[in-house]
Amino acid sequence: MLSANGLYGHIRNNALKSAFLLTGFVVLMVVFWYSWCIIYTAIADVWWANFAQRRPRNPATVADILNKALELALNRWWLPLVLSAIWFAIAYAMHADMIKAATGAQTITRIEAPKLYNLVENLSISAGLPMPRVQVIRTDALNAYATGLGPKDATIVVTSGLLRYLTDDELEAVLAHEMTHIKNYDVRLMVIATCFAGGLTLVGDGISRMCSDSSDSSVDLAVAGNEILKGGLKGGGRDGDTSAVIISVLISLAIAIVFLALTHLFALLVNFAISRAREFMADAGAVELTKNPDALISALNKISGNDEIPGLSKNLRAMMISSSVNSLFSTHPSMSTRIMALQQYAGGRVMDRPKRATRVGTEVRGSQAAVAGPAGAMGFAGGRASFGKRKAITA
Repeated sequence: MLSANGLYGHIRNNALKSAFLLTGFVVLMVVFWYSWCIIYTAIADVWWANFAQRRPRNPATVADILNKALELALNRWWLPLVLSAIWFAIAYAMHADMIKAATGAQTITRIEAPKLYNLVENLSISAGLPMPRVQVIRTDALNAYATGLGPKDATIVVTSGLLRYLTDDELEAVLAHEMTHIKNYDVRLMVIATCFAGGLTLVGDGISRMCSDSSDSSVDLAVAGNEILKGGLKGGGRDGDTSAVIISVLISLAIAIVFLALTHLFALLVNFAISRAREFMADAGAVELTKNPDALISALNKISGNDEIPGLSKNLRAMMISSSVNSLFSTHPSMSTRIMALQQYAGGRVMDRPKRATRVGTEVRGSQAAVAGPAGAMGFAGGRASFGKRKAITA
């Protein structure tokens, strides 16, 4: 029997990590808003006021621009909150339909897939959750995901490849992983994280595209600024003040661009780090529900390298139980890392990775094509009792 310090300590640590990372989004939002206040101040309050009518006023230093931008950011603190609320409302309203359309998942009933439906129902009872909808994606890829902003509107989606190639214990472990996502409100959390990251990066992407397209107004502005700068450098007195103002504006804009670039980068990193932390928690939660870490390890071994769903958008990979990318920009920990965690914290045992084969017992009837196969081809022998297994695994 695994002590609580192992598995539950692992869950607690990842929950704290997620909370810390979400706090990081708030910091990034503050930097993001301040950056745009710098840009507005430098262009509207300094450049435009001083040079649009060719009547230079008092010189402005970089410190003056930054201080005035800070004052603007504090006085208009409510504006980013309003814009964020609108952005979140749109994302919340559209996310479920967008996901379903992108994956082509089809809802099934107990009559069409009795064993799959019963497994989900039993897990929902064990987790104390309402019965989620069950959907299937017609593909040989091995993957699954959960969607819905809360347990009352949740959906568990599996590929037909999972039904074909996983044993009942392995399939139950995968379903328990997705049930844990629902129980922990991970879908809602990831929608929030994705909205944060999307909002912080979308504007930057749009501005970069706008900057790449030349326009007459931008050319005229650059020419006018160049002429003023040349005149200021050649002369002295007020012309010198003019050139100093232009240099201050350019330096301020450069600082704002650096801040925006950093928020863009760190927003992506924080989003992916939250996703990885929640995957560890879902793995641990699956063990908590099934009491069978070996089954989850075996399932992850089979899924690894066979998880690519043709035509799936990269933006949806964070929702899946597996994604092949392994880096700081990965939405999932590597399979080896997840399996190692299951060994360390849940007492799981690593089996030799089996070759892909078919299995019997789970099929989709009616409107769905059958996905059954030869019996017992993907089972593993010699599973040992660990973390209070519910049922013995025999050869």
